[in-house]
Amino acid sequence: GQPQDSQDFQDFQDQWDLQDQCPGGSCNPQLGDLMVGRAAQLSVSSTCGLDGPQNYCIIGYLQTEQKCFTCDSRLPYNRYNNPNSHRIENIITTFDPERKMKWWQSENGVHQVSIQLDLKTVFQFSHLVLTFKSFRPAAMLVERSKDFGRSWKVFRYFADDCSLHFPSVSADPAERIDDIVCDSRYSGSEPSTDGEVVLKALDPVFEIENPYAPNIQDLITLTNIRVNFTRLFTLGDTLLSRRRRNPEDKYYYSMYNMVVRGSCFCNGHAGRCTPLDGGRGDVHGRCVCQHNTAGENCEHCQDFHHDSPWRPGGENAADICRRCNCHGHSDSCHFDAARFTATGGISGGVCDGCLHDRTGPQCEQCRPFLYQDPHRAQDDPHASCDCDPAGSQGGGLCDALSGRCVCKENVEGERCDRCKRDFFGLRQDDPAGCQGDELTVVPVKLEALLHVQCLSSYKHETKEGFWGLGHSVYQCSPCDCDIGGAQEDGQCLCFPNMIGRRCSDSAPGYFLPSLNYFLYEAELAVPLPGAPSADQPVTWTGLGLVRVLEGAGLRFTVDNLPSSMEYQLVIRYEPEVSRTSAWSCVPLVKCPPRNLDTENLVVFQMGLIPRVESVQDFCSQMDLDSFRRFRCSGLADLGSEESLPEVCEGLIKSLSARIHKGAVPCGCNVIGSRGPYCSKLGGLCECKPNVIGRCCDTCAPLTFGFGSEGCQRCECDPAGSLSELCDQVRGQCACRAEVAGRRCDRCQAGFWGFPRCRPCGCNGLSEDCDPENGECLNCREHSTGPSCNRCVEGYHGDPTSGQPCQPCLCPDVWSSGRFFATSCQYEPQSLSLTCTCQQGHTGVRCDRCSPGFYGDLTLPDASCRECSCSNNIDLSDRDACDGRTGECLRCLHNTMGTHCQTCRPGYYGNALHQDCKECSCDRRGTQVTQCPLGSPCFCDPTTGQCPCRTGVMGDLCDECEDGYWNLDGASGCQTCSCDPVNSFSNVCNKVTGQCPCRPEFGGRQCDECGENHFGNPDLQCVSCDCNLEGTERPSCDPETGECICRVGVTGIFCDECAPGYDSAFPVCERCHACTALWTENVTDVHRAAQRMKTFIPRHNDDKQLASHHHRQQMLEMHSKLDSLSNMTGLSLPKVEKMQKMFVKIRWVVNIKENPAVLKTLFSNVEVASNSEFCFL
Repeated sequence: GQPQDSQDFQDFQDQWDLQDQCPGGSCNPQLGDLMVGRAAQLSVSSTCGLDGPQNYCIIGYLQTEQKCFTCDSRLPYNRYNNPNSHRIENIITTFDPERKMKWWQSENGVHQVSIQLDLKTVFQFSHLVLTFKSFRPAAMLVERSKDFGRSWKVFRYFADDCSLHFPSVSADPAERIDDIVCDSRYSGSEPSTDGEVVLKALDPVFEIENPYAPNIQDLITLTNIRVNFTRLFTLGDTLLSRRRRNPEDKYYYSMYNMVVRGSCFCNGHAGRCTPLDGGRGDVHGRCVCQHNTAGENCEHCQDFHHDSPWRPGGENAADICRRCNCHGHSDSCHFDAARFTATGGISGGVCDGCLHDRTGPQCEQCRPFLYQDPHRAQDDPHASCDCDPAGSQGGGLCDALSGRCVCKENVEGERCDRCKRDFFGLRQDDPAGCQGDELTVVPVKLEALLHVQCLSSYKHETKEGFWGLGHSVYQCSPCDCDIGGAQEDGQCLCFPNMIGRRCSDSAPGYFLPSLNYFLYEAELAVPLPGAPSADQPVTWTGLGLVRVLEGAGLRFTVDNLPSSMEYQLVIRYEPEVSRTSAWSCVPLVKCPPRNLDTENLVVFQMGLIPRVESVQDFCSQMDLDSFRRFRCSGLADLGSEESLPEVCEGLIKSLSARIHKGAVPCGCNVIGSRGPYCSKLGGLCECKPNVIGRCCDTCAPLTFGFGSEGCQRCECDPAGSLSELCDQVRGQCACRAEVAGRRCDRCQAGFWGFPRCRPCGCNGLSEDCDPENGECLNCREHSTGPSCNRCVEGYHGDPTSGQPCQPCLCPDVWSSGRFFATSCQYEPQSLSLTCTCQQGHTGVRCDRCSPGFYGDLTLPDASCRECSCSNNIDLSDRDACDGRTGECLRCLHNTMGTHCQTCRPGYYGNALHQDCKECSCDRRGTQVTQCPLGSPCFCDPTTGQCPCRTGVMGDLCDECEDGYWNLDGASGCQTCSCDPVNSFSNVCNKVTGQCPCRPEFGGRQCDECGENHFGNPDLQCVSCDCNLEGTERPSCDPETGECICRVGVTGIFCDECAPGYDSAFPVCERCHACTALWTENVTDVHRAAQRMKTFIPRHNDDKQLASHHHRQQMLEMHSKLDSLSNMTGLSLPKVEKMQKMFVKIRWVVNIKENPAVLKTLFSNVEVASNSEFCFL
C-alpha cells in the first residue's frame, strides 16, 4: 500500500543520505558518461542522408560482394524499419547487442565537420574516447568552453603529420600540464576500423599538488565540448572500382561511440547530484551540497554560514563554511574579508540587522545608552545607562562594559549629576556641565557642629583629603586615594581605565604594566637576519637574537615611553659558546663584572626599568624605604606577579599607573589567547597551547601555525632535518638534500629509503617510486615491475635493454577490447609472436574459444566465457556446448537443460552437485503415462516422488492406500468395496482384499454368510454346525447348509473318516493303494452274492437253486476270497477277521443247497463287503 511505499522510499533516502556525508574532507560524485540522456543537446555539422538517400562505399569490404551501401537518415535509426539511418545520436553508448549495427556518419567528401555537446551547467571533465568505424581523421582538435559556448579553448590537436596540418603547434611532449600540443599517436592508418582517439583532461605524467589551482580548474571544468575534424584520411583512388565515377564516396567520417566521462562539478563539497530541470542524464548536474555550502556547484556558503570564507573542499575542517555567531540577535550575516584578516583568520562573519538593541560584528555590543553587565551572558538583555544627560558626555552615554558614566569636565558623581567643588549651574547645553564661581558650592547638607576634619573658615565644607560630611560618626572621612591611580586628592578622580573607590584597580580588559614592560628586541634594532646558532639550546623569549661581533654595536629605537623620567637600561645576552642562559643586568655606565671568553655576543633584548626615585611626589620616604628594603625593582624584573610581596605589588601598581597615566589595554590576541582579559599586573594574557608572548601573539619555539587552536609542534624528524626549528607560518622544517615533507620525514620525489634516500631505479620510465621499498610507480610506455623492468600485460619487449614495449596482437591490441592473452613472447630469430592465452581462449593468436567456452569473437568487447553447464559436461569435448551461444549440448551425469541444471526425465536429485539418481518407481502403482517402455519411470526431479495411480501411495508408488487393495492388478490398486453393514470398516487387507467382517458374515466384501453359516446374508445366516476339523473351505453350502467334508472325511457333520481312510478322526489317513483293489474285489463278491440271493427260495417257494450253476459261482467267490486272503500288509486283527469270514464262505460252498444257510452266507458276504479293511 501507499504507507509502506512511503516508508520504503524514506529508508532508501536515509541510506542515500548516509552515503552523501563527507565530513571534514573533500568528496566528489562518481564519474559517468555525460553523453547518456543528452541526445537533444548533441549536435553535428554534417550527417549523411538527412535530405534523402545517399550512397557510400567501404574500402576493402570483404563480408559480401557488395561494397557500396545507402545512407538514409531522414528518420531515426530502427533496426527493423530504418537500419540505414546514421544520425549523431547513434554514437551515445548503449550495451545492446545491436550496438555495432548503428553508427554516425558524415556526408561524403566533407573535411570540416564538428560535433558539439552542450551541457546546462558546469561539469567536471575526466576524459574523452572516440571509437571510429572508418579510418580515424588525418587531423582534428578538441575544444572546451566554460561560458556556454561564448568562448572556446583548445584542449589538444591530433594529426598524423603535425607539422603539415598544425605547423604552429608544438609536437613535443608537454612540459607543463596545461601546455597545448599536437599528438600523433591517434591518427595513423591502422586500424582501419575500431580505432580510438583518447584525450585525458589531466595528463597522469604530471603530479597535481592542488586540484583547485586555477590552471587545473580551467582544464577540468566545462559547459560545452566540441570535436572538430579538419582533414579526412585518404588513400588515393587506386582501390576504387572502375564503375565508380565519384571517388569521394568512400571518404567520410563514421563513428561507433563517443564517450565523455565526467561528473557534476561540486568543488569537493558533494558526493552525489540530482537532475537539473528534470533531466534524465546518467550524470546529473545539481550538487547535493555538504559542508554548509550551497549553489548548483556548491560555489558559495549557505545562508548564515559566512564566518569563514568559502573554499573548495580539501582535507581539513577549515574548508567547511562556519556558522555565524550572532548570539541569537540576528539570523542573517555576510563575510567581511577585512574582519577575517584582522582577527587572524578566526572570524569573518558580520551579522546583519542586529535585534534587541545590539550592535557590533557579532551583535555582541550594546547600542548607545545601554551597557552589558560583564557578569551576565552575552544573550542576556542589556541594562540602560543611568547617567544624567546634563552632566554626562554624549547626553547620557556610559561605558559599554561597566555602565560607568563619563562626566563632563566640571561634573562629578556616579550619575554625573552634580557640579564639582567651586562650580555651579548644571546645564545640558553647557559643554563643561557647570560654571565656575568664587564661592564654594556646598555639595552636602550643612551641619551645625563642625569637627576637626572640616575647614573652620567656612564652617560648611569638607576638608581637602576627606569626604562624606554628615555620612559618618566622624563626619568627614579620609579620601585615601591611590597615589598612582588617582589624578588628585578629593573625590579620587581616577586615571583612564582605573576603577575602584581608591582608583587602585585596573578596569576589566586593562592592566598595569610591570617595571620590565619596556623591552626591545635586538633583531629589530638593525636590519640583520637573525638565525639561531647550530646545536644551541633555545633560550630566547622574543622573536630571535642578533650576533654582535667584537667592536660592533646595536642601535635601538625607543619611541613608546609614556613619561619622561629616569630609567635603568639592561641588556639580555649570552656568550655564543655558552650553553647557559641567564639575565645579566649591566648598567650602561659600568663595565660587566667579568670578561668574556669569546669574541661574539648573542644579544636578545634591551630593557628600560623606571627608577622609582625619579617619580615626583610619588610616595613617602617610608614607602620608598620599603620599596628598597624588599628589592621590589629586582623582583619586578623577574616578571612573576605571584613572587611579589604585598608591599611591592601595591607600590609597583601605583608607580605603573602614575607612569602610564592609567591602565593599559590588555590587547590579548583574539586568536592566540583564551579571552580578552589579562593579569592585573604585567598584563599577561592566558595563552592557548604552544603560544607565548604577553599578548599571546607568537608561537613558542619549536612550534608553528599560529591559529585558533594555538600552535602545533614542529616535530622535525632529526634524521632528515638540519634543525629542530621550522617555519612559524607553514611549519616547514629545514630538510637535508634529497629529503622532503613538512617534517623532513620522507624522501623527495624520485628517491626512496628514508633517511638514506637513494634515487629511484626505473630504467628511465618513471620519476617516482615507493618511498619504502623503492618499487617504481606509474611506469610509462606500457612498462611495469619493481624497476619498470618488464612490459605490462598485453605488451612484449625488454625495457632493461632499451627495447620498448610493443603491443601483443592476440588477436588485437590490448586497448581494442579484443585482447585475450596474459602475455606474449616474441622470437626475434623467427619473427614469430606466440600468445599465452587467457583461460577459455586458444589458438596461436588466442582467436578461438577453448572447449567448454563460448563467445562470438567477431563482436566488439566479446570474449570467451565458460559454458555454464553446472560442471556436467566434459571440458575436453569441443561439442559439449555451443561455441557461440554457450548452450549445453552433451550433459553428463544424467542431467539436461541449457545449463545442465536439472536431472533428465527418470532421474532425480541435485544436478548442480552431480547427484542425479535413477527414479525407482514401482510400475504397478505408477501412472502408465509416466513409465515409458524401456526407460525408467519419471519422478519429481528434485525429491524423487513418483506419480502414483489412484489409490496408490508411497515415494515409489509401491503401496495401496487405505481402502484399496491388489497392487498387482492390471490397473493398480482397487477399492475394497466392503459391505457397509456387514463389515467393521472399509479398510481391507491390501494384498487379499479381505474386509473386516462382523460375526456370521464372510466373503471378501462381507456380503456373504460367514464360515460355517448358510442362508440369505440380507436376512439371516444360520450356523451349519459342521465340524470345522473335517470340512473344506467353505465348510458348508451357503444356501443349503450341507457340510462339505474334506477328502478322507465323511458324515453329515463331517466328523468321521471316509472309507479308504483309517486312523482316528480328525486325522483320517489314506489307506494303502491296495485298498482300492480290495474294495473292487469285495464289491464283485458282493454283487455276485446279490445275484445269487435272488435264487434263494422263500418260505412258501418250492424253487430250488441250480446246484451246478450256483456251485460254480460259489467256487469263483471262494477263489477270490483266497486271493484276498493272500494280500499282505494287513494288520493282525484284520487278518484274523478275514480268515474267519473265508472259512464260513468255504463251508457254505461245500454244503448242500440249503436256503437258510445260503441266506446266512449272503448276509456274511454283504457284511464283508461293507467291512473297512485298510492296507497300511
